[in-house]
Amino acid sequence: MSDQEDCPRIESLSALIDDELEATQRVALQAHVAGCAICSPMLAGMRRLHADFAALPVPRADFDVAAEVDRRIGALASPPAPRPLRSSRRRWWQWIALAPGGAMAVAAGLWLGASIMPAAAGATAAQMAAFSALPPGALCPVSKACGRPLP
Repeated sequence: MSDQEDCPRIESLSALIDDELEATQRVALQAHVAGCAICSPMLAGMRRLHADFAALPVPRADFDVAAEVDRRIGALASPPAPRPLRSSRRRWWQWIALAPGGAMAVAAGLWLGASIMPAAAGATAAQMAAFSALPPGALCPVSKACGRPLP
């Protein structure tokens, strides 16, 4: 890489440290790093970090982890003891206990529906007044013409 080219990506420097580059790529990258004020300290820092990670001890388990995992999975896979099932079928006396409540609900619905009907009829007439033949603010020649009786 020449001085006119941009610096390589960090992945290329990491591949150089891990010795994963082909010979021609490795030589070109080393030549760039030797003359680059940015890449040289970065590569040195990455090499120190690589050496520090290599110096860490390898953790060893005192027991077989796979056997312990298998044991725990086996404990979860075993089905729990079956409980006796309760019958979801209602008895006749339970239906009788529900009947008054159902009848009250139906009666309340019918009563409320009947009380709304006269108000709904008046609202419909008021909405249809927009389609009247008389313009807004017009005086009615006769009270029957406007659809309103005299008070």
